[in-house]
Amino acid sequence: MSNPKMHNVRFYKPAPNAVYCMALQPQESKLAISRSDARIEIWNLTHCPFIERTIASSAENFSIEGLIWCDTRLFSVGLHGLLIEYDLYKLEVRNKLVVTGGAAFCLDINAEKNRIAVGTEQGYLNIFKIAEDEMLFEKFLDKQEGRILCLKFDQSGEFIVSGGLDAIRIWSVSTNQALHKMVTGRSDSNKPTIVWCLAVTEDFTIISGDSRGILTVWDGKLGTQLESYQSHRADILSVCLSEDKTSVYCAGVDPNIINYVRVKVKDDTQKWVRSIQRKIHEHDVRAMVIDGHKLYSSGVDGYLACSYHPPKTLLKFPPILQNPCVKVCSKARYVMLRYPDFIEVWSLGTANNAKDEQTGLFMLDTNPKKLVVIRKTVKNAAGERSEGIICATMSDDGTLILYSTRLGVRLLKLECDDESPKLIPIEMMDDLGEVPCTSAIFTSNKRLILAPNTGGLRVVGFDNDSPVLIQNVDASSEFRDAITLLTVSSCSQYVVGGNAKGDIVVWTLKNYQYIYYCKLPKYQLCPTAMAIHPKLPNLVVTYSDNKIIEFSLKEAQLTKFSRSLSKNLPKQLTTKYSTIRSVTFDPRVDHVIILHDDDSIIVIDKDKVTCTKDVKVPRFENNIDGRQSQQIAVRTIRKYKHLVHLSWLSDDEMVAVEVNPLGLIEQLPPCLVQNSFGRK
Repeated sequence: MSNPKMHNVRFYKPAPNAVYCMALQPQESKLAISRSDARIEIWNLTHCPFIERTIASSAENFSIEGLIWCDTRLFSVGLHGLLIEYDLYKLEVRNKLVVTGGAAFCLDINAEKNRIAVGTEQGYLNIFKIAEDEMLFEKFLDKQEGRILCLKFDQSGEFIVSGGLDAIRIWSVSTNQALHKMVTGRSDSNKPTIVWCLAVTEDFTIISGDSRGILTVWDGKLGTQLESYQSHRADILSVCLSEDKTSVYCAGVDPNIINYVRVKVKDDTQKWVRSIQRKIHEHDVRAMVIDGHKLYSSGVDGYLACSYHPPKTLLKFPPILQNPCVKVCSKARYVMLRYPDFIEVWSLGTANNAKDEQTGLFMLDTNPKKLVVIRKTVKNAAGERSEGIICATMSDDGTLILYSTRLGVRLLKLECDDESPKLIPIEMMDDLGEVPCTSAIFTSNKRLILAPNTGGLRVVGFDNDSPVLIQNVDASSEFRDAITLLTVSSCSQYVVGGNAKGDIVVWTLKNYQYIYYCKLPKYQLCPTAMAIHPKLPNLVVTYSDNKIIEFSLKEAQLTKFSRSLSKNLPKQLTTKYSTIRSVTFDPRVDHVIILHDDDSIIVIDKDKVTCTKDVKVPRFENNIDGRQSQQIAVRTIRKYKHLVHLSWLSDDEMVAVEVNPLGLIEQLPPCLVQNSFGRK
């Protein structure tokens, strides 16, 4: 059988939005990340890290300068001067309160999880009380001179340490007054020293990083300086403590991550001693957290890095949107690319049969063409701003486009009869258009299935291009979370929805209505991708540990292949550190499953999996033209970096959407210039 033609799409160029801050929820191993475009990503760190859910940016919430968890509740502050709590089910703002003092730069929560402190531009420390389902303003402390850029509660919750220009202050929460003011000093008399970050240990030792690149250790009880180290050549923007509070990491504009460890010296005194140094990032490091023995760091380059030892390991996850962010329309030969706040629709090129024997490339008869760019702009206090895109989809014939923002759902008709494509808005009913959706998909019979953030499903039909609500599917008894994965069979008979809790539910079409059919056995980890075979009633689901199951929709049980695969999962999957992004099938051969992750394509031949034998030196094929041994059931193709999407365009054509790492680097600002062996 001949290999298919491959459309290598490299015109998808998302911006590497910088990471501003991170917050770890250790009980459930969730990491909240805010980026420069004010969107929040919730990463699941339980096994292979991946984006579990995303809270899109909005004109209302256009800035995030600080994040904090209160058990399973997430809070943020920003330049808009609001303390915001998020609804992680609906993926939107749940509650907000105005803080006293203008723009807010930092926040922290006490050990008892009942008070949040917020530092502001005008020098006010706001205290908010956190109740079971609400947050209440309690008071603000005495005003200080200058802005508050960082703050931390001590272990008891009775004191707050704040940092700003030239000084660190220790506040009493009960008396509202500053007990100590510790002056940092200046390296230049005309340039103030900015305290960017703080950490507080259990014995009230304070560790600060400032704009001089100096890491300073203070005695919080006496308000005196204990130690000082010139650890970096430029600003220290982030410090983080290990779980046992005996090790601290610091980094910043000088991206070297340096570790200091507390050791005992003579007379039972303790001292912080410089330990290892990690060179992970080339640009500014703005945030770091520690989860167990793993250090997560990120900053201006947008990559989330995970480093740990032993064994010495470094993993880097690119700044790519949560799946799915690409839709291939096979009938129209279009590809829709979703960005954080806009959508692009491209027409794919067509190739002739003249193949270059040396390069293996086909000559193009027509080049890819950008057809339209879609964005939703609204006005706010700062002017016009684009709303963040929650989800987007497109019909297979390329005529209908749907996308959702926090303001609701918008439906557009695309006409490409001449050289200038036209977008025609289609008016939707109020109850359809006003509710945001977390997922959406078109069926083969051109019906639209929506997953509103209020729960359940909505089935929409079209009468002369006018949307009509056909059915509301209640899923309150099956789902306890937002539907983030949604797929439909090629015959439109089955609809499958999945969420971050691991629930996967199947609905079937009966008498023109979708009814509950079955629920898959719940696995302990989250699903990352799923798809239904175009010819067979089989559902394939992948999980965050790269476990693969095949579920027979006709028999409502796992297939024989799935049970045998679970006992003998290929090493190519068990040793991977990135999750599967999408699943597809070979339309020419029913027994072939094709998966892909960030850097490789994995082809599984179901007929040979049970015959796989262990070998001392496994064989891997790194190009699509290689032949596979009959004994090897899994074939791995490693020719990509940051592979975002893979699907079939026709029986002999595939589309691979890739983000070029060099394209991400080219968009970054200059990094700190340092001398290397006496040269720059």
